[in-house]
Amino acid sequence: MDLSTVFGISGVVANASWPLIKQRKFLLIGQVIACIFMFAHFWLLGAYTGATVMAVAGIQASLAIPLEAHPQFRSVYLASLLLTPLVAWLSWHGLPSVFSTLALVFFCIGNLQINTKRLRIFLLFCLFCWIGHNLLILSYPALASNLIALCTSIYGLSREFMPNKSRQQDAQTARASA
Repeated sequence: MDLSTVFGISGVVANASWPLIKQRKFLLIGQVIACIFMFAHFWLLGAYTGATVMAVAGIQASLAIPLEAHPQFRSVYLASLLLTPLVAWLSWHGLPSVFSTLALVFFCIGNLQINTKRLRIFLLFCLFCWIGHNLLILSYPALASNLIALCTSIYGLSREFMPNKSRQQDAQTARASA
């Protein structure tokens, strides 16, 4: 098994796992880990646009972590959005670049969201773009990763719509303190 496949399989595991995480901070940390593995996978395949996008996505996911606790950090995160058109321009390789750039746009907008429901919705759009990219470059580990992540993301989003005891208790606590 070659090294790109090892990183691709590691990325599959990471991408299948992070959508299942409930807390935003740890969900984003999971994204960072998945980005590291998929960066290495794409780089070793010679898919430099995908690799560059994964590097930027990992950086942006890292920058999105403090947004919940420190809203003033938003300006730093928004400045990182300028990397998206720069990456597209510098690493352009035709149609695969269109999909990877759109994936990064949805990823950036999604991770800007403090509300995990909205975050998950944007990340679903991101995953559809990655599926298009990975079909074009014939990255089967990345495609498998995205399809699994799509399933776990849909499940994670569906949990956001299901009432549960802890959410009901949080709402009651918030109403009682207001």
